[in-house]
Amino acid sequence: MVNNTTCMEDGGLISSALTPMLILDFILGLPGNVLALWILGFKAPWKPANIYLLNLALADVLLLVGLPFHIDSLTRGGWIFHDSFCRINLFMLSVNQSASIAFMTILVVDRYFRIVHPHHSICHLSIQRVVMISSGVWVAVVALRLPLLVTRLLRSSGNSSVSLCYNIYMWTESGKGMMVHNSIHVLEFVLAFVLVLVCSVRICYHVRDNTQLRRHRRVKRTFYLLLVIVIMFAFCFLPSYITGLVTFFLQGGSSCSTYLVVGKLFSVSLGLAYSNCALDLFLYCLSSACFRDTLKGASNSTGLTRFRLSIKETR
Repeated sequence: MVNNTTCMEDGGLISSALTPMLILDFILGLPGNVLALWILGFKAPWKPANIYLLNLALADVLLLVGLPFHIDSLTRGGWIFHDSFCRINLFMLSVNQSASIAFMTILVVDRYFRIVHPHHSICHLSIQRVVMISSGVWVAVVALRLPLLVTRLLRSSGNSSVSLCYNIYMWTESGKGMMVHNSIHVLEFVLAFVLVLVCSVRICYHVRDNTQLRRHRRVKRTFYLLLVIVIMFAFCFLPSYITGLVTFFLQGGSSCSTYLVVGKLFSVSLGLAYSNCALDLFLYCLSSACFRDTLKGASNSTGLTRFRLSIKETR
């Protein structure tokens, strides 16, 4: 059996490749998502799409807040904080990544019903129901990630002088609680990805032969929204799940060199996973007229542009 900790001890390549990616994700993602929280929370009208986007922005901000500790661990070559904070950090990262996936999926399903089945009761949910759905998502995601808080994920390096707190240890932990956690973690992503693809295809088929509907500006934005979300699922999230599963299956009988290569690929894939925080800004622009108008108004105030603002509601 491979000694996982020894194989992960040489983190030079991981740090040199992953650290700049995570720093860039943090710099690009935090200001935009904080701005989105302010606009969607205090300026935008209370509508289902805006509430889902608000929760998505909240998930991104909470994820980005925990990212500097992971960056610090990579640059130092070890984890200097306590084991309990290692668990909390990985718990927060996992919770908010899963929450991001959940709310993007809900956003796609919401668009599907509004375009394909505009008279369905889902299109007329009250704000209270939408808030309850959003709260239920958070409760479910937090509950499913609880094994991370009770599992020791801080490992000692080969010389026992350095502690390591890597996301990959979630996949190599053989305890029953973590095995159930990882199984649910993969299942929820697969179900969400399939649902996004099915809804996207159904929307495309529905508007394909309807020229008037296809020319509608909101429908055009929906196409771009679907494209961005599918790209994010395929290129931001999918690589980390694939390499995580490969790591799980290799840990029992692979050579150290093979495990090390897969571990490095997994670490780099996390940089792609966290980049969704920066890419979510496109979702806010495509889905919220208030968010677009705020950015256009800020740009117009400089005198360099003359963007036409949308006719929007006020809270």
